[in-house]
Amino acid sequence: MKSIFTLLIVVFFTSTINAQSWNFEVGNNSTRYVFTNSAGNNPDFLKASSGLHLALSRENKLSKVFFYDLGLTYNQYNSVGDVQNIPFSYQADFMGLTGGIGPSYTGLHGLTVSAKASAAVQTLMNGTQFLQNRYVDLAEDDQFSGLKLSVGFTLSITKKVNDQMSVYTSFQHLDTNTFGTSTLNFIPSTFSFGLKIATK
Repeated sequence: MKSIFTLLIVVFFTSTINAQSWNFEVGNNSTRYVFTNSAGNNPDFLKASSGLHLALSRENKLSKVFFYDLGLTYNQYNSVGDVQNIPFSYQADFMGLTGGIGPSYTGLHGLTVSAKASAAVQTLMNGTQFLQNRYVDLAEDDQFSGLKLSVGFTLSITKKVNDQMSVYTSFQHLDTNTFGTSTLNFIPSTFSFGLKIATK
């Protein structure tokens, strides 16, 4: 997995000179933590919570209707809950690479609609669990540490402002799809707004 991560970084930096546009976006993650215990059950004591989303990517055209993007992303995946009336919370900051590929269509009023298959490879930068008035570092927790691969989709609507600039809004849904006897999956749904700057 680390070799894939390194390869993606190299591809990102070596291909930016051919970018059709640069995209910067900011938004909000609503993240569900889905825990599966050793018996295969999914306890429901974990609730979705919100966190910051930032991304910088470059986008290229494969054909008249197909585009791909590759970029850097920062995400807060947070969750809250309680067990036997004892409240707790998780805050986890991830950073990594994100990419997508799919078609786009420009229709009425100059609005462009796109749908992409998306993926992200991220690693934990900082994480804490708050429980019984104390903080626990998540860096040594196997369910949070290491590279996390997420797959899903992104839907976006873009409006051209002028020849060099467009604005857009998007919705993204990802899932880490971790398998095993006792696992934790992160399932963020992300709403964001962005600025697209054409370079060609």
